[in-house]
Amino acid sequence: MTAAAWLRRVTKALLLLVAGLVVPALAPRALDAQGIFLEGPRETLLTTVTPAINFLAVGLGPARPLQITFQVSTSSDFIGLVLDSTFTSMDTSFTIQVTRPLPPVSAVYWRARVRALAGLVFESAPIGPKAVPAWVTLDTLNSPSGNPLDIRRPLFKWHSPEVTPLIGPWRYDIEVLENENEPKLGVSGLTETTFRPATDLQANTSYRWSVRAWLPNGASYKVMNLGSIVITDQLVPTTTLLFQNFPNPFPSATSFDTCFWFDVKEPGANVKLDILDLRGNLVRAIVPGESGTSRFEAGRYGRGVAGGNSNCDGRFVWNGTASDGRTVAPGVYLARFQADRGAPLFRRIVFRGR
Repeated sequence: MTAAAWLRRVTKALLLLVAGLVVPALAPRALDAQGIFLEGPRETLLTTVTPAINFLAVGLGPARPLQITFQVSTSSDFIGLVLDSTFTSMDTSFTIQVTRPLPPVSAVYWRARVRALAGLVFESAPIGPKAVPAWVTLDTLNSPSGNPLDIRRPLFKWHSPEVTPLIGPWRYDIEVLENENEPKLGVSGLTETTFRPATDLQANTSYRWSVRAWLPNGASYKVMNLGSIVITDQLVPTTTLLFQNFPNPFPSATSFDTCFWFDVKEPGANVKLDILDLRGNLVRAIVPGESGTSRFEAGRYGRGVAGGNSNCDGRFVWNGTASDGRTVAPGVYLARFQADRGAPLFRRIVFRGR
């Protein structure tokens, strides 16, 4: 076939919207064999969840129309089909624009089959595996060991892969949870990929956040950040206080330990922090710990360093073991905190076991 004949054929391509939009292919290729050829994104990790696939049929004879089946699967044997669409075409060269977003965080394969009027069936070689990215990825405040901050209105930031304008753009719902499970604030239908709260978040409180990415066709995907966000307050505390440990229950998906924060108002206070069972028996002493330190100046303790990668000071955590190093039984325990001769403060701990 001459180059002129190729160009005439390309300009006659039909625009079809079945599994995806079909438009004329832009780049001719050598017509040196008989069969079906596909060419899509070359990278292994896709940058889009709606790729465009160039289709070319060579040497199938003059019989038209062609019956074309395009398939995408999560398995190389094409048992786990996520897209299976059949359409007809009078031409042999065009681009298939996928308009159903590929499943997030998966490996996919694609192929095409053609049945000519003469009854001959041709099949392309399968392409893949291609890695489909998550539909949304959190870019900030997503450290698995915690996210200590010293600002009350932090910037939440995320990104999504490309999606064809035929079904996009992405929309986003963001939610911030207080104490990891109580809704604090939420915004729906965002088109931007950043969000900063209009009001201050509370200091010395644990937060988690999530983003749900969705499309007008109803497809959606939600992701939650990996570790707690805590805003530290460096001012000298006005009272002596033990905060609720976190995560609680523990272990959690992000931490094997539970973290204790406490404030000391009076300088030189003698502090004790113990883990008790429900009968009041001592399980383990957190303060004084291995260092033997029990006297604390006025200040805030247990926090990670602002801007660091953890919300916890490793000196004030419990990993579910007793004083002898053995793991305790799953159940409910108590944290008992006392400074000098003040009344003891208690917090309920739920240990899931290991």
